[in-house]
Amino acid sequence: MRSLIALLAVISCVVAQAARGPPRLPKDLPPGFAAVLPPDTVKKLRAIHQSTKLTPEQQLEQIDKIMSALPDSVLDKLPKPPGFDRLPKKVRDELEKIHRDRSLNFRQRFDKMKKVFDSLPPNLRPKPPPPPPGQRR
Repeated sequence: MRSLIALLAVISCVVAQAARGPPRLPKDLPPGFAAVLPPDTVKKLRAIHQSTKLTPEQQLEQIDKIMSALPDSVLDKLPKPPGFDRLPKKVRDELEKIHRDRSLNFRQRFDKMKKVFDSLPPNLRPKPPPPPPGQRR
């Protein structure tokens, strides 16, 4: 599974903040990623997360390229996002299928995942993260 945690968080942010433009990524990797990913991959991903020169879209595209190049054996070890286990098995399988499709670019993957999330009842949709300090919704 590709960086499902990161994408779930990003999708939540984008859905919640569509009118304000794309949100900035957190400054570090999702919890548990550094323990599973190869050290060189962690270093590259952290540099992207911490970059202020890249737009959020560019950050996500670069992260997607790195994660797509990793073998399935590494991706299988990544922690699942909070609430993933609450999703129906059919939905979990569909999300994993989307993440395993290496023919998709970031935008295509994002659009397909958003379509899956939009089809869920509101109680199963990812919750948007709180706004950064100093900002109101």
